[in-house]
Amino acid sequence: MYYGTTSKKVAKHQPTLEKSSNSTTDPLISKNVPPPHAPQQKKTKHGNNFKSLAIYLYNLYYTHLHFNRLVFIVQHNNLNVQEQIVLREELKRKGAILTAVRGSIFGSVIRQSIYSNLLPLVVGPTCLIGSNVGDDENPRLVADILNIISNNKKLVLVGGKMDRSLLDLEGFQRVAKLPGLKHLQSELIGLLNSPKQFG
Repeated sequence: MYYGTTSKKVAKHQPTLEKSSNSTTDPLISKNVPPPHAPQQKKTKHGNNFKSLAIYLYNLYYTHLHFNRLVFIVQHNNLNVQEQIVLREELKRKGAILTAVRGSIFGSVIRQSIYSNLLPLVVGPTCLIGSNVGDDENPRLVADILNIISNNKKLVLVGGKMDRSLLDLEGFQRVAKLPGLKHLQSELIGLLNSPKQFG
């Protein structure tokens, strides 16, 4: 089931924004275009400067949300360090990245994005699984990630996005069953090259 198309509604009272030049060197983030400039509030609501760690995390989450074509939002039941290491390695082999997020900062990123409908999903301990791997590199990427999540009792997929479409668990499951683009192209070429018989 789709959550709906991404909303472009803008709040009436917007905070003062400035652009950040922070970038990412993560090989799984798209390098086809420059890193995004995350809108950043200059001050907290109490008039204080943001801590450098908060700014770094904001820009990191913004980059993952906007520059990964696939983002899975997953609730986790207190994964320990060793479990996170094993999970990261497993996802990395499939072309995906695991990022544990701070809900308050990630929520702020979502509120200022076109993906604001995802905000209710950020509840409790949350992590992101993101990938910018194309269908030609791994046509089973969605299915592979779903299998990893379903095989881990501490993980619960609550939703996410594919390109600009917002998806819940059922939506991701439907996508996983679709044939890859290369398979569809080969079938189409076969149909075009086959002799036609009419009448």
